[in-house]
Amino acid sequence: MKKLLIILLSVPQMLSAQTDVNKHNIEWNTNLLFESSSLDKSFLNTMLYGGYITDSIKTNWINAGGNNNILYSEISNGLSYTFEINNKTFGFSFADRNILNASFTDDLLRLAFEGNFHYQDKTLDFGGTSIRADRFQQYTLSYGTSFKKVKVSTSVSYLSGNHHLSYIIEKGSLYTAPFGTSLDIAYDISAFVSDTVSLNPFENNGNGLSFGLSTEFQFKEHTIHFLFSDLGFIMWDPTSITLAADSNFTFSGIELDDFYSFNDSLIDVDNSTDDFPSSQKGKFKSYIPATFHFKISGNTDYKYFKNYTLGLQGKWQPYLDDTPLSFAKIGQGFKESNFKTLYYMQSIFSTKFCDFIPTLSYGGYSSDTNLGLALSKGKKHNFTIGTHHLEDVLKNSSAKAVSVYFNIKFKF
Repeated sequence: MKKLLIILLSVPQMLSAQTDVNKHNIEWNTNLLFESSSLDKSFLNTMLYGGYITDSIKTNWINAGGNNNILYSEISNGLSYTFEINNKTFGFSFADRNILNASFTDDLLRLAFEGNFHYQDKTLDFGGTSIRADRFQQYTLSYGTSFKKVKVSTSVSYLSGNHHLSYIIEKGSLYTAPFGTSLDIAYDISAFVSDTVSLNPFENNGNGLSFGLSTEFQFKEHTIHFLFSDLGFIMWDPTSITLAADSNFTFSGIELDDFYSFNDSLIDVDNSTDDFPSSQKGKFKSYIPATFHFKISGNTDYKYFKNYTLGLQGKWQPYLDDTPLSFAKIGQGFKESNFKTLYYMQSIFSTKFCDFIPTLSYGGYSSDTNLGLALSKGKKHNFTIGTHHLEDVLKNSSAKAVSVYFNIKFKF
């Protein structure tokens, strides 16, 4: 590792001695994001700081969004270094990433907040629930070149997996008979947990790779840009825990003639399958969220709005590595990412003191219309701070998203 660091630090110095046209960039990025399609900031505050949850608050949470609720959160910090020589760009970056991606139905919220008493002779469906949490470090090497009017860059990353937790409920339901005389429970659950022996946040419990590709070219007066990034996976160690269960239970209740004669034989449970939840240790693969991005930009004749950008983004992250690579799996990855195509338009409003960068977008994990705003100061040395959800800053407790990002860049 020491030899690798010496090589990485010495290469730019050797190249600098060979030419005077080198361009060096050091950049720091921080991104904090909490986004929900239904649950608002009051839910987050209650979970973090506690408080009394009234029936009306529970009802508002359940009815806040559609039948499928998405919850996504990411906290990441990264440092990168790039240098350019003879129209070629070399780079190295490091990032620490923490990601939570969850999807659950309203019926699961009803069961968690209200129980099943009010749903007699009804079936609560909690199938399609997924909870995925990852912590890992990403080390990336990148290379870019240009010829004529086309720019191409590639990247490869080593992923050092720290911790992973995922629960995938493909099918799940609970039927409560009138007066609670019986309960019918059916579920198909898969769960994966990395080794929990060590609580060290930087413990290495898995290794993986990811790839990226970017291309940019001119078409008349427009710049076309297409890229994908973070297309990769982590293979977790054999000490990881996996669980799979597919079962149906019928619980017919307990009838007591004498409370003091209660014993286990009075419990009537009919298990229609013999597949009880059982855990074992072994390897498994998980995917990180990949990004696909297409945008077109150009300049305008307006004094303040000097340019514009129109674009769309998609995410790809399948639950499991259970099918071969095919068009079906590609579609599966887009669907199971919990991300709906994001459409956006952006411009730069230049002033004497700084640049204002407004963004109007629709879609994402919340499927809402969002207003973003960033402030950027400096050309050679630049500082940018912004949010993707400016409108939620003004909503206080009813906000469904909280985000802030900042970027510091030095050129020399």
